[in-house]
Amino acid sequence: MKRLLLFISIAIFWGSTYAQDVADKKEGVFTGIKKVLVDADFCTLKMMGHESSDVFFTGILKTNENQDAYHFEILQQEDTLRINVIKPENWTSHWGELTLMLPVGIDAEVITQSGKVEAEGLNEVKLNIISKSGHVILIDLQGSAWVDTPVGNLTVNNFKGDLKSRTKTGTVDIKTLKGNGDIGCYKGLINISDVQGKLFVDGGTGNLEVEKAEGDITLKSTSGNTKLSIASGNIVCKSFNGDMKLFNTDGVYDVQTSTGNIVGTRVELTASSSFTTTEGNIKIQLDTKSNLMYELKSDNSYLRAMEKSKKKSLKIGKGDILITGTSTTGSQAYY
Repeated sequence: MKRLLLFISIAIFWGSTYAQDVADKKEGVFTGIKKVLVDADFCTLKMMGHESSDVFFTGILKTNENQDAYHFEILQQEDTLRINVIKPENWTSHWGELTLMLPVGIDAEVITQSGKVEAEGLNEVKLNIISKSGHVILIDLQGSAWVDTPVGNLTVNNFKGDLKSRTKTGTVDIKTLKGNGDIGCYKGLINISDVQGKLFVDGGTGNLEVEKAEGDITLKSTSGNTKLSIASGNIVCKSFNGDMKLFNTDGVYDVQTSTGNIVGTRVELTASSSFTTTEGNIKIQLDTKSNLMYELKSDNSYLRAMEKSKKKSLKIGKGDILITGTSTTGSQAYY
């Protein structure tokens, strides 16, 4: 019986999908366009760069009911092109796809309710995307982009310029970013690799991992674990309830956790740095072995550095690079 009901449900779904007829279909070429405004609603939107100075548009809408209520609204006002997807207030199912071929130097503002947004090969672009419950994919872009995805994943590959994004629930996956990144994700995994420039990441309850980064690096997290590996620069890492791991890093450090541990392997210091935790432990394996001085404090735990061990307070060394370690109940070890 359960198999029969499952089969019927699948049949109804695929039947309604394939039974949809074309409600509206449009094509157009627009000249002199510098700005594009798109309300794609439920539709998938694909934006691709090309060498022509014109904007090419194709779009199709499908539904299995009330077809007259679906259509594209297209309006050109001087150098601005507006494209809106119109649908009825009450609906059962629908599908749509829009494709834009965009020239170099375009300014594009996009909003969708549930559709996916893909942008590829855009140059000197100024992009503003609000996707309320759809995924956003950016590939081979050069320029600036602001992405707001309350519910949806963000995927970026090969971006040059300024990237800013905020995600409430979704996965963030960024590979090869040259420029400035300002990334926020309240609930979801964050994976970032191959960054050259200034990077700020505001994480939430999901794990945060950054690999191969060079520049000013600031990572924040509330309850997720944070890992930074193969990185160099000015490094600021702050976590409330998650562990902090550093691997093969080089630079100046300001690392803070509340209940999480701080663990470092192959950590090299170029200037004075600090490591702070309350309930967590600190354990750092340093590649820098000379020119060091330590000022370590803890309420009631052992502190170890330069093969010396002491409780509550340890000051040792005469180097120019000062390592300041502060913990409440956690122990500290530097070796």
